[in-house]
Amino acid sequence: MSPPSNYHVQKIFDAYAKSQLTFVQNFAGQANKLAYAECLRESQAVEIVQPLLDNIDPEVRTTAVLGLSRLAGNSRSCAKQILCADNLLKGLLGQVANEDESHKKNCMKLIRNLSKHLSSCSEMILSGCDGIHAILICMKDSDILVREVALQAISSIAGQDPSISVLIISSGILLQIVQSLKEERHNFKLHALSTLSEIAKHNQKLAKKIVDMNTIPQAIIFLSTNYITEVKLQASALALLKNIAKHSLTLTETVLESNIFPEVLLLMAHPDESIRYNAAEVVYEVVKHSIEISKMIVTTGGIVSLLNVILNSKEYPSTPAILALGYISSMSPLLATAVIKSKVLKHLTAVLKSDTDNDCLKAGTAWTLEMIGQHGAKHSKSVFACNAVSAMIDVYIDTSPTLEAHHKCKSAIQVILSKCEDFATLEHLLTPSTPIKIMPHILLKISKMLPKSFKARRTFIKRGHLKMIQNLKPDINSHLYHVIKSVNCCFPETILQMIAGDIPESVLKKLDKYVPKSQCVLYDADMNTSNIFTNPV
Repeated sequence: MSPPSNYHVQKIFDAYAKSQLTFVQNFAGQANKLAYAECLRESQAVEIVQPLLDNIDPEVRTTAVLGLSRLAGNSRSCAKQILCADNLLKGLLGQVANEDESHKKNCMKLIRNLSKHLSSCSEMILSGCDGIHAILICMKDSDILVREVALQAISSIAGQDPSISVLIISSGILLQIVQSLKEERHNFKLHALSTLSEIAKHNQKLAKKIVDMNTIPQAIIFLSTNYITEVKLQASALALLKNIAKHSLTLTETVLESNIFPEVLLLMAHPDESIRYNAAEVVYEVVKHSIEISKMIVTTGGIVSLLNVILNSKEYPSTPAILALGYISSMSPLLATAVIKSKVLKHLTAVLKSDTDNDCLKAGTAWTLEMIGQHGAKHSKSVFACNAVSAMIDVYIDTSPTLEAHHKCKSAIQVILSKCEDFATLEHLLTPSTPIKIMPHILLKISKMLPKSFKARRTFIKRGHLKMIQNLKPDINSHLYHVIKSVNCCFPETILQMIAGDIPESVLKKLDKYVPKSQCVLYDADMNTSNIFTNPV
């Protein structure tokens, strides 16, 4: 029998090579489908594909990386499997410099998709697996698409942990990211802004590093009307400014010195809701730092701009605009009055009464109402006048005690009640549906008003409030018990004994001249003490 020819041997190897390429092509095709991800994981696809990353055929290597990238993007468990595969990433990323553009792009996509699911793995990718070195190589590649995907990869990693951002900065890659803001391609600017914003958000030190790279003037360029149709660019530029300003007054002043106003206020009237939302976030972050900044926002029409965001919010919550109004109001009674005069309160009440299940939105609204009503009787009365307190009571009743809105509403109600000096407003809150935890705060204020007004005492009896509170039967150690005792001290013992039935007019007339006895006490819930009543009627 004659030995096989070179042709027959080569045919065998060609068939083997072709089968490998067919396999990775099929793998990459299935990895792109979410429904197949779990099946591929159970089939140990990562272990089977890993040897092909060193295949002699560059098309096999590139397609294998593409499949792994898709698999990582579709499945957290698969992403973890890829990360844990022995030497897979280190070997893959260490050879990036020797590969073609398609291979580099797929490697960057793999980094991006791994980071999407596994934030804890980002530092390992960047340091332990030579990820930073691989990204640097790709950022300098002559192929514009390779550089773009490398920017995407670094953007996906930058925001996950401060230590990762420190690693990015120490690698020297930051300068290239900043220079990408000047690239002609839209996506370069977008991913560069996103990366800088993700780094800046972590802490003041990292935000200062971004500022020192002269990024603020470059970001502000994108706020002009020349970019009004570039929605994602404008939103990313606003996010960067917000993430710089939020850390300190010094950084906020640095942002403001670049003259971002009135452009940011104008953007709160932008036709795109995402721009309005991001502009409101910038205002929210700057006004909280000082009264001077809050005054500047108010005098330049900021309240009207913020109200526009609240009125036109649909897909995005109006929380930043509402919180901005809260911070402005918290700074001084005059600024709170300016917010009231802008007719904001009825719209805040509408948010509380809406069907939204957004806990943060309702909690933020309650907090803002508290900031407005905390200054004094006039401010409190304005909050009551728009039925905001009743709306907060409804939210308090309807929401779970585990939710932030529940606690914020309770706090706001207590503070606003403590400033209220209008008896009629308070007694209208005394209904069977009033939460028992709110009742002591209402009665405490009323107990301080009743001794000063016989008309108030008559009203309190005739409308059944005195009778109602006798039926509450609170625990003798509770605030409510002591507050009820304080209220009872404002009435003669004969009336308290007759409270279950009709009280004759002859008895009520005696009430007009009634002076509480010296042994009666007024309870002070804040001090948790009782004081001997000495004020005459």
